[in-house]
Formats: sequence, C-alpha cells, structure tokens
Amino acid sequence: VEQSVARIVAEGTFIDPEVGEQRNTAGIGSGVIVSEDGLVVTNNHVVTGAAFLKVWVGGESEPRNAKIVAVSECSDLAVIDIDGEGFPYLEWYDGAIVAGLDIYAAGFPLGDPEYTLTRGIVAKERADGETSWASVDTVIQHDASTNPGNSGGPIVTEDGKVVGVHYASA
Repeated sequence: VEQSVARIVAEGTFIDPEVGEQRNTAGIGSGVIVSEDGLVVTNNHVVTGAAFLKVWVGGESEPRNAKIVAVSECSDLAVIDIDGEGFPYLEWYDGAIVAGLDIYAAGFPLGDPEYTLTRGIVAKERADGETSWASVDTVIQHDASTNPGNSGGPIVTEDGKVVGVHYASA
C-alpha cells in the first residue's frame, strides 16, 4: 500500500472546508494511485484551485509534477495524472462493506512527509455525506485515526484493496 499512496502539495488559491478562502497557499493531502500510468484519485478540495501540483510517490525524495484530469465538487473527488509511468497501484475492493470490516487509513496527515497507516473498522455502513463542501451519496464511517492531510488518501482492507477515499474527519 505504501508505494501506491501519494503525498500531494497543491499551491494556489483554495476554499478550505474548515478555514474558508486561502490565497497563494499550499494545501497538503494524500491520494491513491489507481493505474500504472499514474492516475491518482484524491479529494477535489485537495487539488482544485492549484496553480501547480507537487506529488511524491514511493518514498521519492524529489516531487513529480501532476495535472488535474477531472473533478467532482459534489462528490469531493478528483483525478490527477502524475508524470511518469510504471507505478505500483491499488485495486478497488469489490466485497460487501459491512460494519466491523477491518480497514486501514493510509496517507500523510498534518503535512508530515512520513507515511502513516492507522487501523480501525467500518463503524457505520451508511453515514451522512452532507457537509458544507460536498454532498456525497455513499459514505462509510470508520474509527481509524485520521487528521487533515489524510484527505484523499485510501481506506484499504488488510490485503490492500481500496474500500473508499478519506474525505472528512467529522
């Protein structure tokens, strides 16, 4: 999993869900590589408004450039394309997502460049997805510890299948 989780630094003007408008700042989030050619799923609020993106993958010391390919404001999802190819990637979980399913939250919380993985369970199968910045139809609630910076990172099973994309701590 670690090799397929991206650390994203987006520089530009953003509307942060908790703070409001921020001009000429850097936002930090996580993402999950979902294809060998470098497509990354993350949150809309992590990348939209970025003048440019810097993305670190697989413990690399130098960032790669990336461009935004698609966004969904309502679902708070975005797809970016990082420069390069041959990336390790994660596949989507296709089983039932039920309360009690063991999961892990992966990412780079609080802007720390060190990869973090926390363990938990799916606590609620159908949580409320209405926030001030998104209206997500299908949301699960989990109890793995997360912080700002985990946004856009994957929620995975023990065998590294992506159950969901982390988007809110509340």
